[in-house]
Amino acid sequence: MKHIGYTYGQINLFLGIFWVITFFAEIPSGYIADKVGYLKTIMFSGFVRGIGLLLLALSPRNLHWMVISGVLTAIGDSLQSGTMDSWIANKATKYNNKNQLSEIYSKYSMIALPLTMVATFVGANILGNIDLNLPLIIGALFLIICSLTVIPLLKYDVKNISKLKNFTHKLNLIKDIKNTVAVEKKTLYLILFLMPVAIISSGPLDQWQLYFQKGKSINSGTISVCMTLAGMLATTIYNRIVSKHTLKYKKQINIIVVSTMMMAATIWGVVLTRQYYYVSLSIFMIHTMFGSIENMVSGIALQTAIKTEKRRATIVSISNALDAGIEVIVLSINGYLSDHYGIGLAWASLAIIGLMIFIIGFLIRRRSKDKESEVNIV
Repeated sequence: MKHIGYTYGQINLFLGIFWVITFFAEIPSGYIADKVGYLKTIMFSGFVRGIGLLLLALSPRNLHWMVISGVLTAIGDSLQSGTMDSWIANKATKYNNKNQLSEIYSKYSMIALPLTMVATFVGANILGNIDLNLPLIIGALFLIICSLTVIPLLKYDVKNISKLKNFTHKLNLIKDIKNTVAVEKKTLYLILFLMPVAIISSGPLDQWQLYFQKGKSINSGTISVCMTLAGMLATTIYNRIVSKHTLKYKKQINIIVVSTMMMAATIWGVVLTRQYYYVSLSIFMIHTMFGSIENMVSGIALQTAIKTEKRRATIVSISNALDAGIEVIVLSINGYLSDHYGIGLAWASLAIIGLMIFIIGFLIRRRSKDKESEVNIV
């Protein structure tokens, strides 16, 4: 979009549309996954996302088609997000291996990250420099092909909500969500506690390609490889040291707190050293490492905290929906600041705001825990 001539504000407006749709689509998507089956939902997601990418590639410089593409991509992404994690967690619970989720997720990351590294390098540095539409078209075809490979695995599918004789009569999404939230208060507190992390990470997550782009030739593939290697290093350290032990909830929270503070600090490091390109880029890799650890441990903590197995994907979708709502607000602020004061100031400002809210939430949470302990002692 930047190459075509859109401003930062317009780019963030487009991303905002994506996140608005995501906000409204996430919770119904989780409910659908619980009702229809996780693998079926993932398969359908691939088709929807693939069509969205094809529309984007085949209709350049047309805002209307780009909006439709954003809507389809957002719906497809909502159907996919958290669905595979929920399927894995359900299988682990079924076979009494829930304590091994940490090891399962970290090993899964070690398989997925190298594939991501190769795909992004080829897509950006090679195909992107030939034609910016090529990565979108080939990516769409990969999504559709991967969806077809799920078909032989459908016999292993899981759906948590029992089949209803009269689906339209008995389906009550709002009532079910209210009941789920009432039972999962501890999980909801965790979700709210983690929300400020999205404020800290949204700028770097959405704008790193623009921030580190040098010259007319697209070099984001090389940077993406470095980011993937940084994520793999973080995952390896986690595998060697952390995942060998059963992490209790309190220790998971401690790791999240440290990682989040380091994410905010490294963003400031990136901005302050911008005139030294490779120093700034190196600090950004450290930011990526802590972001990978925070994301992994947050996912494990959330899946571990969930008690209502029959609503697992629905609960994860509530978390994703709230994150999407934060993204909509943050992207509008980010777009304004980026257009008027530069990307660096936008990142640094949002990092401070996000970290302050996170620390306040942590102190409130710790105080409530201390009061609970005092009551239990009495």
